[in-house]
Formats: sequence, structure tokens, C-alpha cells
Amino acid sequence: MFFFSLIGVALCLAEEKRDEKKKPEPPSIAVVIPLGVIPGVTNKIKIRGQNLTNVTELRFTDTNCHAEILIKSKGKVEVPKEMEAKKVGDTQIEVELKLADETLPGTNTFTLISPDGESKAHPLLVAEPGSLVFEKEPNGGFREAQELQFGKRLQGAIQEPKDVDVFSFRAKGNQRIVAEIFAARFGSPLDSLLTLYDERGLILATNDDSNSSADSILRAELPAEGKYFLSLIDAHDRGSAAHVYQLMVSLE
Repeated sequence: MFFFSLIGVALCLAEEKRDEKKKPEPPSIAVVIPLGVIPGVTNKIKIRGQNLTNVTELRFTDTNCHAEILIKSKGKVEVPKEMEAKKVGDTQIEVELKLADETLPGTNTFTLISPDGESKAHPLLVAEPGSLVFEKEPNGGFREAQELQFGKRLQGAIQEPKDVDVFSFRAKGNQRIVAEIFAARFGSPLDSLLTLYDERGLILATNDDSNSSADSILRAELPAEGKYFLSLIDAHDRGSAAHVYQLMVSLE
């Protein structure tokens, strides 16, 4: 009888534990869409993460960073197939953000605050005015390739599984170029793969990961004067609105 009483107590305790409300968790940030903003203008950004539906404030960790911030909306978002909510977020806030004109280019960090706590700091790229170029679709092949400008950052996204973004540029022979992707190190789930082609479509160089990061850095010496192409894909053929990136091609 005593044995059965102990079982009953244990079952009651287990039931009570199941009925207990899970302690609310603070917000966590996965990625900012797009990755970069420009000072002096109103930027419309989306911040994906977890536990964002009751966020009340966005706060820059640098107290000298002055900005006008307006949270426009909050809500649930779909998690892309084969992706984890922790990686790409299952909630999202939309924000209008205007940084002061004097904000220096570089990387700022910010947190999100809710009644349940404060998120860890997350990086936000701040670009110099005039330095950002935006991806234009369609750009899925050589004929539709979007022209690149040396030294400027192109901001885009691998929007869906098996999406390919193709870019072109002209250069002289024997010039050395560096093509760099900024994505994973800033929270994007993109695992970039860059490939360089000559005008005939022959592969000259390719790069997947670099410096212990999923971000590609491709270096190559160009054999002749002419037109060249760069293709960008996700190494796992994944894609979504969260697979954002910046691409910069420069001369060494």
C-alpha cells in the first residue's frame, strides 16, 4: 500500500511539473535583413530571431551611437525547410532606423530588450554613403549578370534553394582581384561558394570557406584583359530571405 502511495505522489509531482509554465526567455537575434545600413537616411530592416514578439526596445551598445528607432511590427515567421529556428529565427521585428549623419562606417552592435530580458549583442554593418549597391534580379546567368564596381559592396540574398546570383566585371590582364563575401560572420545562414569564370565560361578559381568561416574569399590573377563573371550559391543549395550577404570585389 505504501509503495502505491509513493507512486501516486510521484505521478502527481510529475503532472504538476508538466503544468508549470515555462519561464519566459529573453530575445535572441539570428540575422539582420539586409546586413548593412547607411547613416543619415531611414533604413528599413528586419531582425529575425527567437522570442521577439514582445520586444520593446533596440539599443546600441555604443552609447555614442545616436539613432532614431521605430519598431513598426512584430510577429511569427516561417522557418525555411531543413533549417533550425535557432539559426534563422522563427519571429521577426520590422524596424525603421536612422543613424546620425556623423556615424562612422564599420561594425556597430546592438541588443533587443523585452520584459523577459535582453539579447546578446549582435553586429550591424554601417556603410559609408554611396558605398552600397543593391542586387537586382534576375541575375541567374551570364546573360543576366549584374555588373560590379570595384571597391563597392553589393548587398543581396540567395532568396531560395538552388538560387544562383551572377555578377560581371571588366579588368586588365595580370591584375589580381579579391572577391569577399560578408555573411556567416554576421549571422546569415548562407554558406557561400564563389566561382570565377572567364569570358568563355571557363572556371578560373573557386572558394568555399576561408579563415575558419563559411564566408568565401576568392583571390585570383586575371590572365588577360576582358570580361569576367562571378557566381555565388549556397554550398548546400539552400536559400531564403534570411540568406543575406554583401559581396565586395577589389584589386590587390
